[in-house]
Amino acid sequence: MSNREARKRARLRKRRIRGAVYILIVAGVLGSAGALIRSAFIRPSLPPIAGTVIDVAADMTGFDTPEIRLRSGEPVTIRLTSLDNSHHTDGGGQHQWAVDELGVNIVAPPERTRYATFTPDQPGECVFYCDICCGGRANPSMQGRLIVEA
Repeated sequence: MSNREARKRARLRKRRIRGAVYILIVAGVLGSAGALIRSAFIRPSLPPIAGTVIDVAADMTGFDTPEIRLRSGEPVTIRLTSLDNSHHTDGGGQHQWAVDELGVNIVAPPERTRYATFTPDQPGECVFYCDICCGGRANPSMQGRLIVEA
């Protein structure tokens, strides 16, 4: 093998190595992007909790459940999930589900879930709200109706 052929083979080998590295980098970037996109659109299922559980999700557009109906005297668990991340500029991604009349105040950290169990003791209608971000109680999408039936 001549000196010229050896250099040609060495250049070809370097190109193959660079090509393989490029393919690995592209595959890593695409895989990471795919994982981020998947996590943005597919929420993991929440673990089961015994009893009556009402799941409420909140993000900067408001609550996904604007009205909740309960029965007086029956315990219920409200499980609040904040869909916003910690980079949310208003409230840092936290959301609240509070009902003053019942003394319930749940604060879910960014992209996390918190819950509270309580028993409404009398029929009536109350307002639940988030007063942490997005205009707080003044924002109609950050509040809803809680109706306790006999």
